[in-house]
Formats: sequence, C-alpha cells, structure tokens
Amino acid sequence: MSRVLLIYILLCLRGCLEVNSQTSVPIRLSEYSYHRPDEDKESWQRLNLLLGATDIVVAKEGNVEHDTCLYIASRSMGLSRFSVLAEGLDAWEWKDQSQWMDRQEPGIGIRLLSEATGRKHLQLLLLLGSYYAFQPRSYYRYKDSVEYFLSRAVYESKLLKDEKLGWQALCLLGKIHAQANDPEADSIFNKVIDQSREAGDKETEARAFAYRGMYTAPLRSTLQKKMSDLQTASELYNKAGNTEAEINAVTDLGYMLVVTGQFQPAYEVFLKALYLAEAIQFPYTHYSTDNLAMVGLYQGKFGEPLRYTLQTINVAERCRDSLAWRYFYSRLAVIYVSEGRGKERIDIIQKAVNRFVIDRDPAVFGMANSLVSIMVEQGNAKEALNLILEISKKVAVPQTFSDQFGYHLALSDCYLALNKLNLAEMHIGMMDSVETQAEQIRGPFWRSTVESQYAYLFIARKQYRKAKELLERHFATAAGGQRTLGSDLDTYQLLITADSALGNHQSVAAHYKKYISLLDSSFRVTKIRQAEELQVMYETQEKVDQIAALNQQAKLEKDNLKQATLVKNLTLAGIIGVIIIAGLLYRQNRLRLKNNKVISHKNEQLQNLVSDKEWLLKEIHHRVKNNLQIIMSLLNSQSVYVDNDAALTAIHDSQRRVQAISLIHQKLYLSENMSSIDIPQYINELVIYLRDSFNIGNRIVFEQDIEPVELDVSHAMPLGLIVNEGIVNALKYAFPGNRKGRVNIGLQSDGDDFLTLIISDNGVGLPAELNVLEHESLGLSLMQGLAKQLNGSFQIENRDGLQLRVRFNKINHLQLDGNSEN
Repeated sequence: MSRVLLIYILLCLRGCLEVNSQTSVPIRLSEYSYHRPDEDKESWQRLNLLLGATDIVVAKEGNVEHDTCLYIASRSMGLSRFSVLAEGLDAWEWKDQSQWMDRQEPGIGIRLLSEATGRKHLQLLLLLGSYYAFQPRSYYRYKDSVEYFLSRAVYESKLLKDEKLGWQALCLLGKIHAQANDPEADSIFNKVIDQSREAGDKETEARAFAYRGMYTAPLRSTLQKKMSDLQTASELYNKAGNTEAEINAVTDLGYMLVVTGQFQPAYEVFLKALYLAEAIQFPYTHYSTDNLAMVGLYQGKFGEPLRYTLQTINVAERCRDSLAWRYFYSRLAVIYVSEGRGKERIDIIQKAVNRFVIDRDPAVFGMANSLVSIMVEQGNAKEALNLILEISKKVAVPQTFSDQFGYHLALSDCYLALNKLNLAEMHIGMMDSVETQAEQIRGPFWRSTVESQYAYLFIARKQYRKAKELLERHFATAAGGQRTLGSDLDTYQLLITADSALGNHQSVAAHYKKYISLLDSSFRVTKIRQAEELQVMYETQEKVDQIAALNQQAKLEKDNLKQATLVKNLTLAGIIGVIIIAGLLYRQNRLRLKNNKVISHKNEQLQNLVSDKEWLLKEIHHRVKNNLQIIMSLLNSQSVYVDNDAALTAIHDSQRRVQAISLIHQKLYLSENMSSIDIPQYINELVIYLRDSFNIGNRIVFEQDIEPVELDVSHAMPLGLIVNEGIVNALKYAFPGNRKGRVNIGLQSDGDDFLTLIISDNGVGLPAELNVLEHESLGLSLMQGLAKQLNGSFQIENRDGLQLRVRFNKINHLQLDGNSEN
C-alpha cells in the first residue's frame, strides 16, 4: 500500500523520482529586506500577481479559471488587480482613484467616466472594459458590458489618433473570446498583431501573442498553438526590453511544456525565468524555484529538487507570501516521504496538512494520504479514517480531478486496512471513474494507481489471479511518472504474494530475483541521494552565512557613517528648523490678518444680503395682503348689485375665505419671524373678524383652547381655511331663529408630532337622516380637501351639536423630503 501512496503523492504534487543523478546548478539567495508588495513598482506588482494566479491555475488543474485565481492572488497578497487590469493603458496615475475595481463598485468608475474628457475619458473606458473583461466568466456574464465599453474605446481611439490604446481595447476583447474558445478571438488578435507589427510596436505585438497564449482554453487541440504564441511573446518582450513580461510569458510556456511531457525543455525555460528574475533583482523568485523543483522531480533528480524546494520555502516565508505555502510544504514532504525520513517526514507533512486546512483547500487529501500510511503502519487505521472524515468537514468539497482522486484514495486505503472491502471497492470505483474522465483530457496518469488499489482489494479477497493480471500491467506502463523504483519494488512484493498463493513457484523465484536486484539499486540510490542532499544543505547554509556576514558588514559601515554625520546633520537641521519655524510664524500671522479682513468683509456682505432678503419677503407679503384686500373690496362692490340670495351668500363666503388668507400674509409682514405663524393669535383674530362679519353680538359665545404653537405657512394656510369654514358653518346653521349658543375651538397636541383641531357647537346638529359623506357641500368638500393637504384625517359627527375633528402631522414633510434629497 505504501507504493500506491508514494505514486499518488508524487503525481498529484507534480513530481516523481527516477534513478539518475545530475550536475549541481548553483543557487543564488538574493539579499532581501521585507516590505509590503504594494510598495513595489507597477511592473513588479503585475508580475507577482500573474505568477501567483497562474500557480493556482496549475495547482487546480485548470478547473478554476485564471480570472478567479487572479482575484484570489490579489486578496492573499494584499495587491490591487489594477496593475494587471491597467496594463498597456499608461494610466498608473489613476491607481488611487481606481479602488472601486477591488471593491467591485463599477458605478464609481461610470460616474468618473461621465466627468472625464479627452484621453482621460478614453482611459476610463478601457479601465471599465478591462474591469468587466477580468471578471470571472466574463464572456458569459459580462460580454455586453465588455463590448460596450471597449467598442467605444476603439472608436474614441481613432478620433484621438491613439492607436496604442485602441489595440489594447482589442486585446481585451480578444481575451474574453479566447477564454470561451470563440473563433472570433483569432481574427481580433491577428488584427492587432498585423497593425502593431506594421507600426513597429513590439510591446503591443508581444502582448497580443501573450494574451492569446495565456487565455486560450487549454485543450489538446490548442496546446501547440498556445506554446507557439507564448514563445513568440517572450522573444518580442525580450526585444522590447520588458523583462518582467518576458518572465511571465516564459513561465507560462514552461507550464505548457510540462503538460505535454517535455520536461527538459520545461526545465530550461523555468531556469531562464529564474535567471531573468535575479538579473533584475526581482525578489519573488519562489514560484520559479518551485517550478524547477517540480520538473526536477519529474526528471528523477535528487539533490537539486531539495535545494530548490528549500529555497522556495525560504523566499516565500521571507516575503510573507502565503498564497502557495501549502503546496511548497507538500513538495518538501514528497521528498522526505520518498526517503523515509522519520520525524522530519511527519513534521513537514503535518505542517502541510495544517496549512491546507487553514486555507480550506481540498488538495489536502494528497498530503493526508501520507499520514494515513504512517498511521496504518502503526496499526491505527481507525484513527486514520476518523482523521480523513474530520478533515473533509473543514475543507471545501473536492472539485478537481486530483482532489477527488486523493479523497477516495485516502478512504480506500483506510477501508482496506480495516478489512471493510465493500466500502474500499466503492471508493476505488470512484477513483476509476475520476481517472476515466481525466484521461479524456490529458491521457492516463493515475491508471497505475487505480489498478494497484484493485490489486490490493483482490489479494484481500484472495482473488489472486485477477490481482496478478493487474500487477503485470504495471511493467507495461509507458506513461511518464508511473514507473518508479519504489513502485516497482512494491509491485514485485505483491506479485510474489500472488504467485505464492497460486503455487507458481517459478514465477515467485523470477520475481524475487528482480526484487533483490532492485533492492540493491535502491540502496545505492539512497546513498547517492544522501550525499547530494548533504552537499545541498552545506551549500545552502554557506550562502546564508555569506549573506548574513555581508549584511553585518553593511550594517557596521552604515552605523559608522551615521555617527560621523549625526552632529553635522543635527546642527544643520536645528538652524534650518528655526528659520523655517520663524518664517512659518510670520507667514501664518500675515495670513491670519488677511483672512480676518476677508471674513469680516464677507460677513458684512452676507448680513446685507439677509437684510435685503427679509425686506423683500416682507414687501411681498404686504403686496399680497393688499391685493387680497382689493379682491375683497371688489367682491363687496359686486354684492351690492346682486339680488340673488344664493349668489350673495357665495360672495360673502368667498370674502371670508380671502380674509382668512389675507390675515396670514398680514401676520407675516408684521412679524419679525417670516417663516412661521403664531396660531393662537391668528385664530383669535380670525374669530373676531367672523363674529363681526355676521353681526351676532353676544348671542353666540366663542371659547378657545389653543395650545401655544407656531406653524409654517404650508400648515397655517389650510388650517386657517378649515377654521374659517367650521366657524362659518356653525354661525349659519347651528343656531336658527336667533338662538343663543356656544362655539368651541380647540387645538391640542396629540402625541409627539401630531395636532388635533376640534370645532364644536351646541346647536341643532345635522339631521339624523343626512349622510355626510354623500352630501354635496362646497364647505364640507373644501374642509376634506384641506385636511388631505395637511396629510391629516377629517371627521364630522353629531355630539350635542356638531363636532369637526382634524388630526394632522405638524412636521412639514415636503420640507423634510426636499432636505433629504439635497
């Protein structure tokens, strides 16, 4: 079972071992002092993000698209995606204004677009188009938005004669079509390539090749073209002097070479990426060294993969880039597992598993298999099963082929060890199904592992002939990575077991002879590996010591220089500081005096404006009041010539209503406060006017219970008209035949924000058969309409006479709504 475990770990972590040695390649540990990645220059931020995002794409076997991985890398590294989205736009000055990109708030960008003109407008069109083009599944979710902004950008670039930005818009359009494997992508990129090549713009031509090579869907039919495009892009970037972009293109090319099984060319390409990074002192070399370790394991190298893996972890931890720590730790665990390093193996496996669980990454099952193997060897198969089930609750559901395969492999190992063969068979069947689906994309890779698990199952069930047939297929396997020294040893052991059970002693002897031969080879390989690894550790430690010594020497020199110039700097700083402070104090005093004069002048102007405004408002209210008095005089004159009682009554009613309004304007222009009306005083004067106009003497008594309150004009006007109508109605109809009576007028608070107006009399009231709601009366309709204007309720009822009740909100809602909109 350990053979199966070893094969799976090496494959799922992109590495395996063969029996050979190699010449040591010197490794340079660059001097580095931690700083925040967002303090790097734009091109370094972009390269760091792209390398991290692509590493996740590879780790997830392409099942998670590049744009999603870019978002994950951005969040993990604390870097804005702006450096990637704004590539080729010459818009780095927009970075601080483009935080909306990372906050997923494109509405802010659209608002900025409406305020921009000229080239800035074109750049913002491109930024918005790029924002949507780099959203996950942009072709299916945001294609309309991408095409809208980028088509306008292409049009405006022609108007502004800015071909470079127009080509970048086309590159972004090509990107979303390429990701969906849309044939239109080729025509778009070819157009950019032809035009930029004719203009001699190698940078844009390289970007078009790089976009097509990077974002075209990775299918068997597209791999060769992707590699050709990336190779061309790297050469063009080299000619253009863009080393960072060349590193990214070369790295992507290396991944394609690994996928197609071209390990030596991939190794050379990754080594080139590392040398280019060190040439520009790019500090984040851990992705390049990890790729070299990966290919080295595929090639069966020993010391070099360990060297690169240790350097990868060292650089990643110093840079505090935790994005891929779990995979780096896993790589080291693979090397330790292959050597059977007791405690070191367990410690690094546990460290890798913990990191996977922290990140909720279902790829944890690849490393968890190592713990399962150890626990099964110790007789703790039940605890191993509980461990896998517990881990499965803490991580996401496995989605990729390798994650699903690792999960079922771990459970099948546990159930085989517990002799729960039916459950083991179920999970082996799931492994078989996953591998069958994966083979349709990348060919057989884990088929040998599936067959080995079936062989263990058949041996446990004593079906030795079936087991023997599967095990013999192992030696016919031609796929790279499935024939290793350890796997051959374990296979021979199982064949010896099966042949012994079948009584085939001749086969037992043959297999045992081959097993002993391989065991001897394994011993010699172990000695070679140990020697090379000792050399790796020695050279690595030597480099670390050299860097520490150089850092110490540099620190001493800096300290001496600081001490020599400290007094001089302090003296100069003190003199300059005194001069600056004196100058600032003098300047501040002059500014204060000047500002005081300006403020005083502005205050005088504002006061004059306020006074003029108040005078104008008073004059307006005065003129309105005079005009209303003229209207009343006209109505009075008209009444002299009217001999119809109904018309005469209507004229007198209109006079009273106009007087109610006129009285408000009179109050406003006579008052110091022109924004509100003193309601008790206003109602009292209105009552006096109505009593005089009806000439009732002391026959009818008015009782007022008005709460001291001031209302704005919008409330006072309809309230006054309601009071007018209510009193007039009482005087005209409540006391027929010169009866004596009483009219009560009340206005009281009803809750925090409401007032209730009650006008009642002790007159004859309404006839019992009269339906108030159906009765047509101008006065009644007017009061109902005015109550609605106050947003209030209107009630009328017989209660020892007639009672009118209006409840309304004293807060001016129209004014509040206007303020909230402002």
